[in-house]
Amino acid sequence: MSKSSRYEWRDQQAALQERMKGFLQNPNNEQLEAVVADMRAYAAAAQAGTIDIPERFIAFS
Repeated sequence: MSKSSRYEWRDQQAALQERMKGFLQNPNNEQLEAVVADMRAYAAAAQAGTIDIPERFIAFS
């Protein structure tokens, strides 16, 4: 996995987490649909092989 692919994956994860935080702070159908749409798009990209997913991931929070 190239460095740019890793950064792209990290950015996608961060965007998905932010969307999830927004839903948890303001749970409504609009936020829920947005989270589900993002998750479906991520899953579809992973299945199609258009995104690289690291074999292992270590988070430092």
